[in-house]
Amino acid sequence: MKIVLLGPPGAGKGTQAQRLSEMLSYFHISTGRMVRAQIEAGTELGHRMRAYHDRGELVPDELILELLRPNLEPAGRWILDGFPRSIHQARVLDRMLEERGISLSHVIVLEAPDEVLVERVRGRLVSRSTGRTYHVEHDPPPDPREHLDPGPFERRTDDNEAALRRQLEIYRREIGDIKRFYAGKGILEEVDAARPIPEVTESILELLGHPERVG
Repeated sequence: MKIVLLGPPGAGKGTQAQRLSEMLSYFHISTGRMVRAQIEAGTELGHRMRAYHDRGELVPDELILELLRPNLEPAGRWILDGFPRSIHQARVLDRMLEERGISLSHVIVLEAPDEVLVERVRGRLVSRSTGRTYHVEHDPPPDPREHLDPGPFERRTDDNEAALRRQLEIYRREIGDIKRFYAGKGILEEVDAARPIPEVTESILELLGHPERVG
């Protein structure tokens, strides 16, 4: 099964993809995490991406695709988190998958009101060691004594309200065409992501045909 998980910043794409990958043994492909890893490592590709990332702008398609290609394997099960972000990216991804004999089974869009997204982003923390996303209130990092995630935990450079508003504007402008594209293929699903994390996970599991994992 090959799944795409989409939604605005703060909708919980990374959190849900991580939970699903652990519960269902799927490989989690996070474009955001890969971009941040390149920037953090100071690679040549990371330097090219940093300016876009810090301004809250979309990283150019050719740079994202350069990261994605080695990870989209025909075999196995994976969840692609946060890509495509434009109708052009959706079409390019579709061609790339078709060339490799890969078919998507589900495209799931997480949606939530802007005020919920702003509150979530303000409290978001990212582990520098694992790349996992947490929230100071709704999904706090584990106690260091439990040795589950060594951290350190920090705010992302693009987690400010001005950058978020730009990201939301871009998202709202693009998502309608993306939804229509995948609805035409019969694989689009939408989930209310304003609810607590476990409830959102339950809804996705039911869509994927895994109701036995709920509860």
